Amino acid sequence: MAAMAAVVQCPRDPAVETALRCGRCDTPICPRCLVQSPVGARCKDCGKIQRNPIYQVKGTLLVRAVAAAVIGGLLMGFAWWLVLLPFTGGFLSIFLGVGLAYLFTRLMDEATRRKRGPVVIGLAIGGIDIAWAVLVVMSGWDIARFALLAVAVGAYFSYQNLK
Repeated sequence: MAAMAAVVQCPRDPAVETALRCGRCDTPICPRCLVQSPVGARCKDCGKIQRNPIYQVKGTLLVRAVAAAVIGGLLMGFAWWLVLLPFTGGFLSIFLGVGLAYLFTRLMDEATRRKRGPVVIGLAIGGIDIAWAVLVVMSGWDIARFALLAVAVGAYFSYQNLK
């Protein structure tokens, strides 16, 4: 004979009787206040889903990341214009894009203490875009349009490294 579960009132909804209990703290819960988790029904206190801290970029880390993207973008844009302009077109622009991705991935790692996620990815791609914008301003659109392949490759590899 199976043991009968005790029917009690839900602490959050006293008018509702329930035999269901939280799988973690054993608090009675009704169907209205349960949170379905991957491991079963939980009360609202135990069922709170917390984001992984590696994806939370806040405060000074966010300011450092924005500063790294802007300053790195400006410096890389000037270096691109002064030194790397001959490598902007054709097949070599793929390697230039990989280099941009590597640079901005390392910059974001240092600025955010190895955080990951959409904010860090956006800032790295923004830094690459700033570098390209500096190239457009310094050399003109006719030359800088060939660098779009490098920007796309850099954005792709930055995304892959920082997701």
